[in-house]
Amino acid sequence: MRGKLAIAACVGLVLAAGCTPNDRVFFREGIGTELYSENALPATELQNIYLDHLCRQAAPFVGADVPSCSRQELLPDAWTLIVQAGMNDIDARCDAYLAWLDQKKRENAAILGEIGAIRFAVDALTNPAVATGISPVALAAVAAAFGLATNTLANINSLLLNVDHTTVQSVVFINRRDFRQSVLRLAVTNKPMVVHTLRSYLQICMPMTISANINSTVTVFQQTGPGVLGKRPLDGAPVGPVVPAPPPRARDLAPTGPIDRPRLGERRPEFAPWFKDYDPRAYPLSTIILLQNVLCVPMNEVGQPGGTTPLYVSIFEETSTVPRENARRITKDGKIDMRERDLLLGEADCNRDQVQNYYERRIFNNGATTDASSIIALLNKVKLPPLGDLPLSTPLNAARDRIAQVRQALASNPANADRLKNRPLPMARQWTKDLADILVSMP
Repeated sequence: MRGKLAIAACVGLVLAAGCTPNDRVFFREGIGTELYSENALPATELQNIYLDHLCRQAAPFVGADVPSCSRQELLPDAWTLIVQAGMNDIDARCDAYLAWLDQKKRENAAILGEIGAIRFAVDALTNPAVATGISPVALAAVAAAFGLATNTLANINSLLLNVDHTTVQSVVFINRRDFRQSVLRLAVTNKPMVVHTLRSYLQICMPMTISANINSTVTVFQQTGPGVLGKRPLDGAPVGPVVPAPPPRARDLAPTGPIDRPRLGERRPEFAPWFKDYDPRAYPLSTIILLQNVLCVPMNEVGQPGGTTPLYVSIFEETSTVPRENARRITKDGKIDMRERDLLLGEADCNRDQVQNYYERRIFNNGATTDASSIIALLNKVKLPPLGDLPLSTPLNAARDRIAQVRQALASNPANADRLKNRPLPMARQWTKDLADILVSMP
């Protein structure tokens, strides 16, 4: 009887240990209805200390005496660099967690093997044929004890310890990469945005997020088969048509020309002529570079003032948008406004290997489509003796010299003076709307 009471007491203690004060509060109230929390004050102080450390990491100084940022007002462009420093810190903590998961997985396999070996030895020692005086009840108790040990270790293992570790790493690495690329398109200009961005990035490495991504990936696999996996991020979103992956995006390639890197929080008024109602907080250098990459500005001009960027802006404003309702958000004035900025930041970088301006990227789906037969047919309307017609199978890049020749021939006709815009080299080799309109109107 005493043994039964002891077992019941142990079970009660185990169940009670799983009930913490947070369990009771969350069960009754959820997160509550009061904005104030008793942890708000210390959390604010710790947050400010952490952001100051990130600011020092983002500052263009090295050494033990890097100045603190706590006594100065940060300019809007500084917050983007602080976010980058914060994501680096989170990456280090996340990598440590992934390494711990891998080690625990290895340790658990060894522990289970050791339990099995000990049980085999105990079974041999308690075999009634070898040892005497051991009752069937004792044998059953020993078996139950080892079964309890094995099942307990299996039960406390989460999904992340049971699933293949390469799957966990793949989910985390892909989501971290996609998040970083998305953040580069944001204009982070204040402290609340920094905190929200870093908390969102931190969630990627949380066990519940990793488990949810793995579960959603399994669901997609079961619904669509193995062909889809690996061709889209493991985010559980509905699976759409699979298209060939484009070449590396321009953001992932090093610029061929020098880029004038800004100091922390530096304003760049030399870029003001490109924008309507220029506000440096809305157009930090990082955002300007993103806009240039979307517009297909040549790599040697990315990050630099002047150049041909205004011409690429004009081509964008003359191009029909998809969906059509976005056309109402575009003003054909040769300057980027806030609405146009948001439209551009929602698109991927220009695939410069296949297209060279925004009009081309719209026609050829940023290089995913390669059929240029309709353009070749239009170019063949202009006869250039002794040159013959181009084959309709000619790709766009192979027809660029002919584009420049046709543009020059049409420019010599005064009737086209008001319709055909003067394009500097090498833009004369690009397919543009003004050239297309003239060729379409020709018999």
